[in-house]
Amino acid sequence: MKADLIRFREFSDRTAAGCAAAELIAESISACLEQQSQCGLVVSGGSTPGPCFDELSTLSLDWSKVIVIPSDERWVPADHPDSNERLIRERLLHDQAAPGGFLPLFREGVAAGEAPALIDRSLARIPSPLGCVLLGMGEDGHFASLFSDFEGLRAALEPESKNLSLVVQTAGSPHLRISLSLAALINTRQTVLLIFGQSKREVFEAAVQGGSGYPVESLLRHTGSPLTVIWAP
Repeated sequence: MKADLIRFREFSDRTAAGCAAAELIAESISACLEQQSQCGLVVSGGSTPGPCFDELSTLSLDWSKVIVIPSDERWVPADHPDSNERLIRERLLHDQAAPGGFLPLFREGVAAGEAPALIDRSLARIPSPLGCVLLGMGEDGHFASLFSDFEGLRAALEPESKNLSLVVQTAGSPHLRISLSLAALINTRQTVLLIFGQSKREVFEAAVQGGSGYPVESLLRHTGSPLTVIWAP
């Protein structure tokens, strides 16, 4: 485990934690744009990042040079209630962040199996490394849509993989999913792992110790850039 690259920050409430995550992301974007013409920003879906998105959308950055990318997506249209794209557009890409670009994972009129090749080509056009990656984590230790019961998990967690995105199907999800791979997610200047609740803290601590079997352990093991865990009860 690359303990020298992993920092744990604890907050008393989730709103404060979300604001701290937003500030760290903004710092990373600003630093990235000092060296690159564009900045890729990967963000997770779900309920956890909402307050972070709300705060981030109010911050004055050169958003016209930022490309926002979901870490994963259910294979549903952007107007579907379960769409991460819908969440990101409603909670992040407005106010100051309205000029920001967006790289969709769901592609209308395309079969899910054909999407990774299209997504990978789009990702390859974004300057490397990414400016920041914001991830959440489930109580089962998954991140993005890299679940422990996914048959292709081992390949998806290969840090040297040339595949940046992949189709994910698991028994626990009613939808097919598209997820970025570990190789795509660790190609970044900064990773922020935003987690809430005691059970998730215990999962994280088990992953740090090693031998947990949780997918997130691979993220911690293979990160080559600073990774900040922001936690609140």
